Amino acid sequence: MGRALDSWTATGTWRPDLRALGLAVHASYLAHPQAALLTASRVTGRPREIQVDETILGILRGAGFGDADAVGVYHAFIDLTLAFAALDAGALAVKDEARGADEGMWTSTYARLPSETHPHIAATAHLLAERMNLSAYPVVLDTLLNQAEARLAATRHRAGGTG
Repeated sequence: MGRALDSWTATGTWRPDLRALGLAVHASYLAHPQAALLTASRVTGRPREIQVDETILGILRGAGFGDADAVGVYHAFIDLTLAFAALDAGALAVKDEARGADEGMWTSTYARLPSETHPHIAATAHLLAERMNLSAYPVVLDTLLNQAEARLAATRHRAGGTG
């Protein structure tokens, strides 16, 4: 996790900062897929891990999230990031030929399913082949950040702020 901080620079705007940090943590784990599989579910309490956690909470509290909301968003953010890191690292950790076979299923099997028995897969097979070998992490991260932004706006509105 700590290596992610080495490639990340804060801008002072919470949402882009959190998104960039999440992408940096995810990329750092994917650079070492075997280590990611072993460590993504662990809490080590090591200084660099603590530094990442402090940074995330600082971004959220600095943006105006109350402590309970900051911890809730932090929890969802870090678990999402580490879960996708482990998922995506799993695909990278298998041998190239196995990974190639898995990735090829979208064109070798799914794209050839008949529309009479699998109308939804047949209709979307070309899109599945384009997307399914890519990580969904950036899309899901944006969904989480959208929800967090809406929560922050609602809190500010209730407090009489500008939102």
